[in-house]
Amino acid sequence: MDKKTLYIAIFAIGIVALFIIEPFAIGIIQSAGNGNAGGSASGGNSSSVSFTGTAVANITIVRYEPYLIVTGNNSNAGAVSEKLIGEGKVSYASWNGDTLIVSLKSSKDVPSAAAEFEAGNASVVATAYFSTSPKVKVSDANGTVVDADGTSISMQMRPVYEEGSTHEATFAARVDAGKITGMGQVSILPTVVKGVAVEAKISSPPEAIYSVAVAWKGRTEAKQKAVASGAAYKEKSYVYVANASKETLDIAVAGKPYATGTQPGIISVQNNYTDSETIGRDLLAMGYIAVFPESVATFSNASGISSANALVDSLMAANISAKVSTDWTAKIKLPEEIVKDGKSYFGQAGGIELLIEGTGALKENSTAMNVSVDLEAEGSRIVRITAVNPA
Repeated sequence: MDKKTLYIAIFAIGIVALFIIEPFAIGIIQSAGNGNAGGSASGGNSSSVSFTGTAVANITIVRYEPYLIVTGNNSNAGAVSEKLIGEGKVSYASWNGDTLIVSLKSSKDVPSAAAEFEAGNASVVATAYFSTSPKVKVSDANGTVVDADGTSISMQMRPVYEEGSTHEATFAARVDAGKITGMGQVSILPTVVKGVAVEAKISSPPEAIYSVAVAWKGRTEAKQKAVASGAAYKEKSYVYVANASKETLDIAVAGKPYATGTQPGIISVQNNYTDSETIGRDLLAMGYIAVFPESVATFSNASGISSANALVDSLMAANISAKVSTDWTAKIKLPEEIVKDGKSYFGQAGGIELLIEGTGALKENSTAMNVSVDLEAEGSRIVRITAVNPA
């Protein structure tokens, strides 16, 4: 190692010591750079008065220091660093105790290099310089809002965002004379991506589920027949009332013998009460429409369809309205890379496996299916799948 490289290594190790002693960490109010004078306050605050509150604003990752601080799983971290040196992305890597300091040739490679270390079960941080939007609204718990000039700061963070990218974030802010002079508790909000068309592999044979929907009036009488036939039965002794508050429903059913409780949009009803017309009139008088949900008997065994049909015949003979539907559950695996509008989002190595439900028939020999995926991402990393629906 020549003298220049030795100086760089000492400087990088010094960065670790700095972060240990005075971290630019989430949760700490950090002094910010000087902004332009000015700003205004609503709620009676003067722009010359110090003010601390919270803000939601865009921040831009301006650049990274070209260093990574890697901890955990030393053997994998060492192997990854050797790989990146061979690819020409890393100048050198040096151990300082259990911490690996990685010097990159370009700060633009920080996110991709960090992703490779994380794939080897290591934890990675880097120093990012970011700027807020030019004007930021800062508010406190009392409802006071201050319009402040934005600022730029540096912070140690997990480097999952590309240089130059802009993201919505929440943070605590101190405002002096109309400009932000300190920031802390910085949290970049995940990107919400909806309706991504994906071809998923079916990783376990689909299991058919046969359901018998029972009319609300016959829900209690049907229970004994459903349980005797081997079905799992979900009795729904309640009524939906859209957009109704609990307070409104309490007034609507006060003194009514059928009501056993309320919550927003729902009235719980005695199991043996079947007079839906009376409930409907009571609610209509308050300007609401009652919806009476069907109870459901479910069969998932090999003879489920014949059992479901037999239950329907039994219920219809007792003048209880019922009908059969076919659903299924299947375990699927999403690909490691999901693309939406030209941007790639990456999940865990090997793909993301989950259980989904669907209606209608699904061929038993199917090996893949098209689904629509909603997800949340940090940069290009998928952090949560929020919904998956058959396409």
